Amino acid sequence: MGFQDTGLWADVRALPGALEATVAGSEGVAAAAELLRGGDVRRVVATGNGAAYYVAHALWLASLECAEPGPAFVALPCGVVAHERFRWQSGDAVLAVSSSGEFREVVELVRRSEERPTVAITAQSGSALAAAASATVLQHVESQIAVTHTQAVSGAYAVGLALWAEVTGDDELRRLVATAPKAASRAVEVADAWAAEAVAGLAVPAAAVVVGGGAAWAAALELALMLKEISRVPAEGVETREGATSAMFGLAPGHLTASFDPPGDPLGDEALELCAATGAATLRVPGVSGPDTRLAPITTIPAAAALSAELALAGGHDVDHPSWTDAYYETARSAT
Repeated sequence: MGFQDTGLWADVRALPGALEATVAGSEGVAAAAELLRGGDVRRVVATGNGAAYYVAHALWLASLECAEPGPAFVALPCGVVAHERFRWQSGDAVLAVSSSGEFREVVELVRRSEERPTVAITAQSGSALAAAASATVLQHVESQIAVTHTQAVSGAYAVGLALWAEVTGDDELRRLVATAPKAASRAVEVADAWAAEAVAGLAVPAAAVVVGGGAAWAAALELALMLKEISRVPAEGVETREGATSAMFGLAPGHLTASFDPPGDPLGDEALELCAATGAATLRVPGVSGPDTRLAPITTIPAAAALSAELALAGGHDVDHPSWTDAYYETARSAT
């Protein structure tokens, strides 16, 4: 059995089609953009948990590269934003990401935010999150055979970019979002051909560091999560320069450094060189190409899933339904 035989890879193969439906539909984007363009909105606080938080993180990184200005944008895990110590400011709006629309802290946060605008990004129009939000942007998930989110992550990020393009009036970003399904399709093809050969001879690492620059920093966080949840490998995702400095301190033989930075990137090349000097194995993961890398959180998902699945199978783990699944859902889902 290889990664192509898993439910996870079946989800990945269907990712471009799900993304096409999401981008073409853009359901709720116009209304949500109007809400966030309101003169009273001065800061957008984007939040979620796990992969959903990484979507928020990616949107923040993408916003830093946008040609047109918008409200201030910050991304924080829901555990921070939902805590009573978090100080809201006048003019704050909430952008809450949860594909299920049922993550406990995210739902509770939005329910408590009656005095500020709230926008939900979710795949479930009938969810508790959608019911509580001022406006809801819907993404399309074609299938989720595996517990790990692939279509949900890419779709949430795509509609988040579409939303930000409408908030700021950024035509360049609108055009970029329109290319996402085709870019995702190509990424699936590349990952399918790359993974088995890349992992051949690679021992299951005792620990891993994943690095990526720009929006690929969020992709590095997502691959690190996949290595933890699918492959059961302790992993850390970091920005590239951090990978060449603080993140390499704990590396040793038997560990892995995976990089999303393409060959020729000075900081990426330096990070791999320094991490290799520790005795750790190094691996370039495909998915980031071209002058505009803001689609990296989408185009890296196929290779990240394939790599994580191959390592999981080598370690004797269930790719589609890991042993932690029941415990996660017990603590994560909201009481309706």
